[in-house]
Amino acid sequence: MFKSILKIFFLFFLIFAKNTFAVEKNNFIVSTSHPQASKIGGDILAKGGNAIDAVLAIQMSLNLLEPESSGIGGGGFLLYYDKRKNHLTFYDGRETAPSKIKKEFFLDNKGNALSFFDIAVGGTAIGVPGLVSMLEIAHNDHGLLKWQDLFTPAIKLSRNGFEISSKLHKAIKKDKYLHFFPESKKYFYKNNQPKKKLAILKNSDFTKTLKIISLEKSKGFYQGKVAESIVYAVQNSPIKRGYITLNDLKNYKAKKRKPICGRYREYKICSAAPPSAGGFSILQILGILEEFDLSKDKIKEDIHLILEAAKYSYNDRYKYLGDPDFSNIEINNFLTKKYLRQIANQISTNKKKESNIRINDELFIPTSTTHFSVIDVYGNVASITSSIENTFGSRLMTSGFLLNNQLSDFNFKIEGNLFKNNIVEPKKKPLSSMSPTIIFDKNNNVKMVIGSPGGKSIIMYVVKTIVAVLDWKMGIEEAVDFPNFSIYKDKILIEKNRFDKEFKEYLSNLGHLIVEKEMNSGLNGFEIKDGIIFGAADKRRNGLVIYN
Repeated sequence: MFKSILKIFFLFFLIFAKNTFAVEKNNFIVSTSHPQASKIGGDILAKGGNAIDAVLAIQMSLNLLEPESSGIGGGGFLLYYDKRKNHLTFYDGRETAPSKIKKEFFLDNKGNALSFFDIAVGGTAIGVPGLVSMLEIAHNDHGLLKWQDLFTPAIKLSRNGFEISSKLHKAIKKDKYLHFFPESKKYFYKNNQPKKKLAILKNSDFTKTLKIISLEKSKGFYQGKVAESIVYAVQNSPIKRGYITLNDLKNYKAKKRKPICGRYREYKICSAAPPSAGGFSILQILGILEEFDLSKDKIKEDIHLILEAAKYSYNDRYKYLGDPDFSNIEINNFLTKKYLRQIANQISTNKKKESNIRINDELFIPTSTTHFSVIDVYGNVASITSSIENTFGSRLMTSGFLLNNQLSDFNFKIEGNLFKNNIVEPKKKPLSSMSPTIIFDKNNNVKMVIGSPGGKSIIMYVVKTIVAVLDWKMGIEEAVDFPNFSIYKDKILIEKNRFDKEFKEYLSNLGHLIVEKEMNSGLNGFEIKDGIIFGAADKRRNGLVIYN
C-alpha cells in the first residue's frame, strides 16, 4: 500500500519538472544537465535519501546519459554542506599521474612540448580515476540509503537502454578520434556511422561493472576484474600506450580537504581548493571587483571590469597553483585585501590595460565536464563537478566506461616554464578549473549554490552568475541564462549571437580584441531568497530542475 502511494506521489511530483522553480524551504531541488538524471535524483530524494545519496545515483546514471562529459573513468570535486552540523567538507577526487610517468613523456624528441591532441588521445594522458573513491568516502560520511540500492537506477538504464540525446549524438558526429578505438566504435557507431539521435543504447559491460561496485564498493573498481581491464586497456591502447599499473589503482584514495572560503561584500563564498584553481580564482576576481561599485545599471562597464580582473587572476593561477601535496605556496597571501586592492588600482574603468600578463593558454580546447547541484529536505547541500576532461576523454573505453585524459591538464613544457607547479610528476594531480561553489549570507544561511562545466572558462561562468545574482540583482534563472564571456590569451571570448552590436563596439573601443564562440556552459544551481528556493538549469545543455 505504502509503495503504491509513494509511486502516485512521485508521478505527481514529476509533473512539476521544469527549467526553473520556486519552492518553500524544507523541500528539495535537483538541478542537472540531463532530464533523466534530474528525475533519478528526485526519485532518490522522494524515497527519503539525502543529497549525497542523490549525488551517487545521479553520477552513476550520467556515466550512461552523458558519457562524453563525465563518469567513473574520471574524477571530480564535491563540496558538501551538512546542515545539522553546520559544516562544509570538500572532497577531492582528482585523478593522479601514474607512478611510472616522466616529465619527458610530454615532449618530442627535440625536447619541445607536444600538442594537446598528441597527448590527449589514447593512453598517454590517462590519470588514475578518482570519482568512485570520492563518492564512497562521501557516502560513508553522510549517506542515508544503502550504497547498493543507489546503483539500481543506473543498472536499469544500462540493461534496458536509453535514448541517445541530441547533445550526445552531436558529440559523436563531431569527434575525430572515437572510431580508432574498437570498444568505443562498437558502442557509439553502427555500420561505420554514428548511432542516430534517439536510438536506444544498452551497455551490458557497464551493467556488470555497476553490479560489482554496488556489492564491493570502491574495492570492486580499484582491484579485481575492473582494475585489470583498466590496466590492460591503458597499456595496450591502439594509440599511445599509457602507464597505469594495478598498484596505481590499488593505492588511490580520494582526500578530504578544507574548502577555500572568503568574503565578498556581505556574503561568504566557499569553493574548490587546490588542486583546483576554481575557488582561488573566484575569490580573487570577486575580491578585486569588491573595490568597484557594480550594478544592473552599468552591466557593460562591469563586464569590462570582470574581464580585466580575470586576467590578473588567471596569471596568478598559472604562476603559483598546483597540487598542494607538491607545492609549498601559501595561496592566502594572494587573497588578502591589500593584495587585491593593489590589483584593482591598476584596472582602468575606461580602457584595457596593456600589461605583461602571460596567460598560459596555447589554444582553445572544448572540454566536456558536468556539474549538478542538490538540496535535500534536511537542508543539506551538494555541489559537484566531475569530468573526464576533453569530450569523450581519452576515447579509450573499457568495462563499459570511458577513461579520462586529465593528464593533459598539466603544463607540458619543462625548460623555461614560468608555471612550474603544474608540471607532471608521479602521483601528482593536475591543476583544474572545476568550481563547485556554495554561498552563505550574513547570517550563515545558504544563499546560493552554483557550478558549471567549461574547462578554463568554468571560473568565468561561475563568476558571471554570482555577480549577476548578488550585484545585478537578477534571479538565478536570468543569471544562468545571461550571455557568457571569458578570456583567451590576449583576446576576449563572448558567446556567439548573444551580445548586441553596441556592447561589442563598447569593448572594442576599450581596446579588447573580441572573438565570438559557442560557449556551452552547463550552469546548474539554485538561490534561496526569503525562505524560498529558486532552482535553475542551463538551457544550453537541456538542463532540468526537479523539485517536490
